[in-house]
Amino acid sequence: MMVAAEKVVSAKDTDIKNRIEKVIQETGMNKSEFARNIGVTPNYLAAVLTNPEKGVSATLLKGLAEMGVNVSWLVTGKGDPLTSNGESFKERAEKAEARIERLEDDLDKLNFHAKELKKMILNGKG
Repeated sequence: MMVAAEKVVSAKDTDIKNRIEKVIQETGMNKSEFARNIGVTPNYLAAVLTNPEKGVSATLLKGLAEMGVNVSWLVTGKGDPLTSNGESFKERAEKAEARIERLEDDLDKLNFHAKELKKMILNGKG
């Protein structure tokens, strides 16, 4: 009876680990970057994902939850992989890139205006 229960737990951990791998792929990060983003070391993440004897820790689950992963989906495979916002990692990354582009445009405009203001000040003194 105990052996059967152990097999169920290990199969479930394998499913969870496979879903974590899927999340990593969706982010477009490598495993080391991903590990740092969720607050664990790359070696720890690699050990969890590759060692069948090592279970998924609360620390790992917490980091994934903070990243927006639906822990219920992670454990059961049911529901939306992401929390309430419903955006995929790719959509979130695309939005972030668009925001960065807008901020860079704003910075270019500010630099232009700063140079123009500097010219005006220097011409006024001359």
